[in-house]
Amino acid sequence: MSAEYVIEVHGMCKQFPGVRALDDASLLIRPGEVHGLVGENGAGKSTLIKILAGAQQADSGTIRIDGAEVAIASEADADALGLRFIHQDVALVHRLTVAENIFLGHRLPRRGPFVSRRKSYELSREVLAEFVDVDPAAPLSSLSVAERWMVGIARACAGDARLVVMDEPTVALADAEVLRVFRAVERLRERGIAVLFVSHRLGEILELADAVTVMKDGRTVARHLIAELDRSSLVSAIIGREAGELDPLEEPAAPHDEVFLEVDGLSGGPLRDISFSVRAGEIVGIGGLVGSGRTSLMLNLFGHLKPTSGHIRINGHPVRFRSPADAIKAGLALIPEERRAQGLLTQRSVRENVVLAHLRDFRRTSRLPTPRRAHETERTIAEIDRLRIATTGPEQRISTLSGGNQQKALLSRWLVGRQTRLLLLDEPTKGVDVGAKTEILRLVSQLAAEGVAVIVASSDLEEVSAIAHRVLVLREGHLVGELHRPVTEAQILHLCYETTDHTGTEHPGADQLSSTGGTT
Repeated sequence: MSAEYVIEVHGMCKQFPGVRALDDASLLIRPGEVHGLVGENGAGKSTLIKILAGAQQADSGTIRIDGAEVAIASEADADALGLRFIHQDVALVHRLTVAENIFLGHRLPRRGPFVSRRKSYELSREVLAEFVDVDPAAPLSSLSVAERWMVGIARACAGDARLVVMDEPTVALADAEVLRVFRAVERLRERGIAVLFVSHRLGEILELADAVTVMKDGRTVARHLIAELDRSSLVSAIIGREAGELDPLEEPAAPHDEVFLEVDGLSGGPLRDISFSVRAGEIVGIGGLVGSGRTSLMLNLFGHLKPTSGHIRINGHPVRFRSPADAIKAGLALIPEERRAQGLLTQRSVRENVVLAHLRDFRRTSRLPTPRRAHETERTIAEIDRLRIATTGPEQRISTLSGGNQQKALLSRWLVGRQTRLLLLDEPTKGVDVGAKTEILRLVSQLAAEGVAVIVASSDLEEVSAIAHRVLVLREGHLVGELHRPVTEAQILHLCYETTDHTGTEHPGADQLSSTGGTT
């Protein structure tokens, strides 16, 4: 007689110094069930997943697989039990090839005493076929963020699995790739393999899952069948109050007359002849599909990448940034898309990460460059309180914070110095819960009202349309249009895809569309 549940978690508790990450948490998933796991950042979802993966050990509680109690002391134990994981930050090695990443943790196929690369490429193509079209011999570092995600998903879904855990698997993917993930989930369901689907995109949970578990403050507070829920009731379960009690975003304050940034004919990487301007206090959204050039634009403006042509002016003066340090001196700040790889010192404290870009401000004197630790701590605590960062204090290691709280800490880095004039935000609410998302967007609006210019690029087009004064739409490296507030998600999508036929005739629907490349 088969067990009712493929996995059962009961009474799970986990204590960190000053924080009870899990408090009598539970989880029940049936074979072949797609089970959603939702909750605000810091609710305990990531800790629960790490315990199931063998990366951390619980203080108490039991885990049963197919009705039998098991001990998961290591990642190898989890793998042997058929538990597969796709974490928020895909655990792949960029310097290895795609095929070598597919076989990570497993013996490469051999021909006699030697590794058979040909066979490894053949097997890798079979694994990748249903997910992404990439060369198995290519270095992983040469792939886009979305392609790396798809490789990670393909790797986890391969082989003999009982449960596949997907932690925010679609956050960096375009619509077409999201559909591939959905199809993969359906295939796993058809094979009787359970899927634990963790996402802040509640529409995905409602569309894909059979049931959902809600966590809050380390506890399991509800378990529902999806048929019993709609978006409003799910949001209410997550935040612990009626969804209507959430404060809507206010209309952004009018921007200043002063033009802070001017970009003229910028080209570099995928970008081709980009021109626009941004005024002080203005929020400019960047819309576009994956591969449109959104991130490249941010990195070119911040000095990470060097434009091949074009000009950038700050307050009317031409600038050429040799490095991000030059951009910071000019008042620019960047929140990158991949916060752990590009933004955070993960083994350092919250305080060290917050003050990192403004160390000169915390020196004792210009002649004595030793830090004033008390001043650093005081300012960090002020930012922790301001952004409501869930932490035990400024000395907590930042890697132990939830994804949303890491994002808030990264944002506070550019607020603590009070020198930021232009804030570049690339996927600012990636992996952030519904409550924290509203807090971050409201803070961005507040900064703009204080005169900070903001450029925000996001795959969440609803987010862009809600916060921006204007939206610039990129397609294949070209600036194809500009939309003025009020902007709808449908208008942005209309420009993301081809809007003219082979005769050059524009199709209807792009209301409020100004000429390509225009500025205000």
